[in-house]
Amino acid sequence: MKHDLENIYSCPVCSGKSFKNFLTVVDHNVSGDKFNISECNGCGFRFTNPRPKENSIGKYYKSGNYISHNSTKKGLINKIYHVVRDYQFKIKRNNIAKRLASNEKNLLDVGCGTGDFVKYLKNKGWSATGVETDDAARAFAIEQNKQRVLKSVKNLEGESFDVITMWHVLEHVYDLNSYLKTLFSLLKDGGLLVVGVPNNASYDAEFYKENWFAYDPPIHLSHFRKKDIEALASNNNFQLKNIDPLIFDAYYISMLSSKKAKGLALSGFFRGWISNLKAKKNGNYSSLAYYLFK
Repeated sequence: MKHDLENIYSCPVCSGKSFKNFLTVVDHNVSGDKFNISECNGCGFRFTNPRPKENSIGKYYKSGNYISHNSTKKGLINKIYHVVRDYQFKIKRNNIAKRLASNEKNLLDVGCGTGDFVKYLKNKGWSATGVETDDAARAFAIEQNKQRVLKSVKNLEGESFDVITMWHVLEHVYDLNSYLKTLFSLLKDGGLLVVGVPNNASYDAEFYKENWFAYDPPIHLSHFRKKDIEALASNNNFQLKNIDPLIFDAYYISMLSSKKAKGLALSGFFRGWISNLKAKKNGNYSSLAYYLFK
């Protein structure tokens, strides 16, 4: 299936030209193809290289495993995902609200999937809009969840927001700096951008190596650590003020990683617990939420 690939010759973060191969990972979701992850010799940023061209990436999303694009609760991992997700909505809302300078709560959720976070916030009295490029997920958000969900941030010209959230979305973005500049322009002065992404400096990433589910090539184009987000924030005039752990991601990602490695989900749950335990000391949780202010 591997075709329509493009090589990256310039680091997406620092524009460096020298790379080394960090890891080779198999796409177990759709194609079965192997993809290389490069590491910049300058700043250390890791990214899928080569990667599918933007106009051909859609075929790699055609998998029932991509949970945020479907609403099914069949299977143990799907059930756990939805129970935890609903609980995390409350945590995310509270963590955002306590960092807002005013009571204005006009939020844009980029990569909103089926629109459940948008729906939750509106039920709590917030003004919320979603953006979702996947046609089926967007249709569900509009028709079933009755939410305002647009196809692209380009459809938001003239609008501005107090908060923009991206939960496990930035790793899918092709031009990181250009996209962040667009989001910067959509924020009001003093506005907040929340970026939640996997952290490949975590214990579970180091333990599972090429079987770590959050590498997920080729749809995950970028593979972040703290210093990468710090650099991107600086490049695009954001102030990174806070970082929160996404505690439950360690369990979910480790369970899927264990399954990918032909292990048991229960062993993955245990590995996620160990990852969180170690992260209490070094801050390297399986996923992190970064709070970037304009």
